[in-house]
Amino acid sequence: MKELDRLTLEALIVLSVHNQDITQALHKNGTTSINTFGWQSQMRYYFVNMDTEVRVLNAVCEYNNEYLGNSSRLVITPLTDRCYRTLCSAVYLNYGGAPEGPAGTGKT
Repeated sequence: MKELDRLTLEALIVLSVHNQDITQALHKNGTTSINTFGWQSQMRYYFVNMDTEVRVLNAVCEYNNEYLGNSSRLVITPLTDRCYRTLCSAVYLNYGGAPEGPAGTGKT
């Protein structure tokens, strides 16, 4: 198997497990409306007028095909999701973000 194929499969597996965990948590919490915090706090992609928007909480950001290539992911934790929510909200409000913490905690 080529190295690039292996990276792609590893990333897809990690993302699939994360998506399964989120779906199970939404079901367990009885999320039945798109207006609940459980749903609104998830990063969602919408196609609007031939453009792609990323929405999380009240933030709406344009997706500009910022593809960085295949990269390995160890895990996606609730802290990772919280960082996505915080940084997307900051960008939406024209603020910046500078995650800090010990090495190996997923800031990149």
